[in-house]
Amino acid sequence: MTRELKTRWPVAVLAISAGVAAAAAIGKVPPALELLRREFSLSLVYGGWIVSIFSALVLAAGTGFGALADRIGSRRMLLGGLWVLAGAGLMAVLASAPLALLLTRLLEGAGFLAVAVAAPGIIISASAPQDRSWSLGLWSIYVPTGVSLAMVTATLTLDRFGWRGLWIIFSLAPVALALLGQWLLPRNPQPSAPKLLRGNLVATLSRPGPWLLAGSFTAYTLMWISIMAWLPTYLIGQRGMTVSSASLLTAAMVAANIPGNLLGAWLLRRRWLGGTIAALAALIMGLSVFVAFDDYFSDVLRYGSCLLFSCTGGMLPAAILGTSRLHAPDPQRIGTVNGMVIQGSHLGQFAGPPLIAMVVTAQGNWESAQGYMVGCALATLALSWGLRRAERRSLLSRQPE
Repeated sequence: MTRELKTRWPVAVLAISAGVAAAAAIGKVPPALELLRREFSLSLVYGGWIVSIFSALVLAAGTGFGALADRIGSRRMLLGGLWVLAGAGLMAVLASAPLALLLTRLLEGAGFLAVAVAAPGIIISASAPQDRSWSLGLWSIYVPTGVSLAMVTATLTLDRFGWRGLWIIFSLAPVALALLGQWLLPRNPQPSAPKLLRGNLVATLSRPGPWLLAGSFTAYTLMWISIMAWLPTYLIGQRGMTVSSASLLTAAMVAANIPGNLLGAWLLRRRWLGGTIAALAALIMGLSVFVAFDDYFSDVLRYGSCLLFSCTGGMLPAAILGTSRLHAPDPQRIGTVNGMVIQGSHLGQFAGPPLIAMVVTAQGNWESAQGYMVGCALATLALSWGLRRAERRSLLSRQPE
């Protein structure tokens, strides 16, 4: 009986590692985009689609993939996603036409989505009740870890091995994890949802909690991705930095999100409400942009505020993902809820960079984006407060886990 109450950390760590490998597919493209444009004679617009079609697929199909994971089981979904990521990456290495490259990015998006919706179910199944918020909070490191790892690896390897070498590196990791998962993951990590896909969707979409989770993540991502996407352009164009220096500073800003993820997970372990943690993150993020987007301050102080912005912002994904199970109709539908959350995240990723670009273009300077960023922070704060109320109601309506 005691063994059943212990968290199987090797299984949980494998699921988190699969998420990191999947997220690397997001981070490997921006540093390599200029090489891809030159080799395939891509226009700026087509190059933009190489980046954004990934998020477009997740935005269109996130909830559906989550419902599918609930239906067929998390183990099968995660392993399938890893094999798709590996296969798509190796197919891209052989691509000789822009359309083929674009299709491989679409497949990588499907592989990422399969892993992202399946891993939380495996983590929940592997975790003892007292560790579930903590282990799900740890899951939130997968995007910043994977993206920053890919960006740093790209900076160190692109000149020597080209973009194809980078793609091969990040295709081998999913293969290794899939082979390990075949041996390590339990055959039945969670029971399949008893309803049809449509029933899973209706039961989840009829609850306010998943909408608040997705909305909070959207508002947060609108801020975070905007700085991540445009910081290299700003550092190169406005501060005269080299591409390598700008890439490394941006990777450090992305990596700064990880301590915030861990802090959010720790606060969940200390029984803070997820909505409270998310609201605190939104408040500090909103205050930090007043320095980041004000040219009165020195470059060092402004970059430091970007690091603070990313670090404290990392508490929000931990809070959202760590409490998502509380807003599911039942434990068998956690994949559907996480599909909504991921869909909300990629709505922000898809819309954030062009929105801030329009603001800067209209006003003529980067400092003008301050109002946009503060508005996103206020929206995140309001949604987080609503999430806090929904979370309290959910906790009162169920027995302690």
